[in-house]
Amino acid sequence: MAKLSPVLRNVVVLGVVAATPLALAACTEKSAGDGAITVNSTDDACELSSTDLQTGQVNFEITNAGDKVTEFYVYGKNNRVLAEVENIGPGLKGKLGVEITEPGTYTVACKPGMVGQGIRQEIKVTGETKAKSQAPADVEAAKVRYLDYVRGQLNGFLAQTETFTGDVKSGNLDKARSEFGLVRTFYERIEPVAESFPELDPKIDMRWDDTEDGKQPFTGFHRIERFLFPPQASQVGEGEGQVAPSDAKDAKTADTKANIDKVADQLVTDVKALKAEIDAKDFQFETQMFVRGAQALIDEIAKTKVGGEEDRYSHTDLWDIAANIEGSQALISQLETIITKRDPNLVEKINTQFAAVSKDIEQFRQGDGYVSYDKVTPEQRKALSDKVDALSATLSMVPGAVMAK
Repeated sequence: MAKLSPVLRNVVVLGVVAATPLALAACTEKSAGDGAITVNSTDDACELSSTDLQTGQVNFEITNAGDKVTEFYVYGKNNRVLAEVENIGPGLKGKLGVEITEPGTYTVACKPGMVGQGIRQEIKVTGETKAKSQAPADVEAAKVRYLDYVRGQLNGFLAQTETFTGDVKSGNLDKARSEFGLVRTFYERIEPVAESFPELDPKIDMRWDDTEDGKQPFTGFHRIERFLFPPQASQVGEGEGQVAPSDAKDAKTADTKANIDKVADQLVTDVKALKAEIDAKDFQFETQMFVRGAQALIDEIAKTKVGGEEDRYSHTDLWDIAANIEGSQALISQLETIITKRDPNLVEKINTQFAAVSKDIEQFRQGDGYVSYDKVTPEQRKALSDKVDALSATLSMVPGAVMAK
């Protein structure tokens, strides 16, 4: 994760607070003293003040008492993400509101270090089934249009993935290396939707950090990336954006042609499964995740990309960063008319900040792609990080603007 100042970290967390589904729940964020469920997240525990809840609006107040940046998730009955709050720094608090309309057993998870499946536990929700609060009609219409965009990206994603994995398996490795940055852009543009599937998302996009030091299978794009761009001695270390010694050691024995062919086949299977899930007529993308999606995409940059952790073998991070920006802009374009009606100054500020970030990225363009991220200096990364943080803070006001009735 990019190193943020304490002040900026607070901005990020408060942005999540502001992103709570205001109209969905007609709610006001509650403090723990007002009945919110308190969550004590440490590096090895996720303690809730209660696991017996009632249907309706449920508020959580998460305290990060650990040493790692943490996240908190609420999963629905089908293991889909209902709500999440990310980037809670050590010593800080985050708040999350979620509307649970049906009784049953749900799952919550703290993710210290923001990797893996997290520390999970079940919560029991009792009470009467309640009608789901309705978002404004224009927001629901914008979500429908946005999902058309997402499905279009998935068409390109599957086609490019099949080409990429075909080149890997046929031994056309130089071509596969040239395709690695491009093929991931489709995924990076729609990451908030893809992350609704906590089983498929890590299989497609996991990093070595998610394998518990090799105890879990290392699959997906980054496993193939490691094969295509084998870690060099100069890259190995424990610093941000470096390849962990255990990772490099594993690569020497595990990245055989036969193993990578299997990973490539599984990747195509997983991408097809993701596409089928999102193409399904009954697929539902939670409205609160939709209205928070533009900020979530920008926060993806701050989490793992500015520091160079995402593409640590190939250094193609700028492809991903540009794609996150493009995906965020695409989502905002569907909401722009609504935001303009309710807060025209906010739209102007968002567009100005998008332009500033895009200009920063454009300076690194090289041909049809971008320079290797290890050529971007610490000062240039800091300048980009500052603009990303400012944009994230502004986008945190979008849910409040569009959900107001």
